[in-house]
Amino acid sequence: MTDTVLAVPSLVTTLSITAGAISGALHASSRRLDLTGIALVALCTGIGGGAIRDVILGQDVPFFLVSNALGVAAIGAIAGYFFARIVSHLTPAIFTVDTLLIGVWVVIGAEKALNEHLSASAAVMLGVITAVGGGVLRDVLCREVPTALMPGQWVAASAIASALAFVGVDTWTGQRTLATVLAIVVASGLRLASAKRGWVTPDAVTASRRIRQWVRLGGGDGGEPSK
Repeated sequence: MTDTVLAVPSLVTTLSITAGAISGALHASSRRLDLTGIALVALCTGIGGGAIRDVILGQDVPFFLVSNALGVAAIGAIAGYFFARIVSHLTPAIFTVDTLLIGVWVVIGAEKALNEHLSASAAVMLGVITAVGGGVLRDVLCREVPTALMPGQWVAASAIASALAFVGVDTWTGQRTLATVLAIVVASGLRLASAKRGWVTPDAVTASRRIRQWVRLGGGDGGEPSK
């Protein structure tokens, strides 16, 4: 494993925060929150994942207090509020940008954990939190069950697969650039494929039934070992 730090272009980070804030503002507007509520939800959506990550890591100062992240998120919040009708027509573009950036957020979170010499499992966890934490905060503030935790398109699942790919390749090969590219491709590919093909993560009851069916098929009729 290497301690080489990936320099994520500032433009990419800016785009991800802005897209997250716009998404949060549109979500809050559709729930008929007031201006203060929309601003809060937008800010939390844009910077929430990174903020949670830094708190878990025990950072003295979270990233959004030592960068232009708050200003960028505020611009996204304003755009989402005052230009909601116009921005709503850009939903496909926002979805595409958000999808492409899932892997970037995963890499940023997982890499930060690895550079703190944390375990591989901790790096995977922090990568996923960085990618989906903002959306979870958005839904909680809007008094909804977080979308990432509900059956549906592969949001959290894509982040988990991406984090596993990044940490696995980085740990086994030490090739962080290769790990980064693979993580972004895995996250974006799974998210886009799930949206296009209608793949959904099953609820607990459905998953349990499928597992029992697989066990029966593997064990033969009646659950007895096949001869």
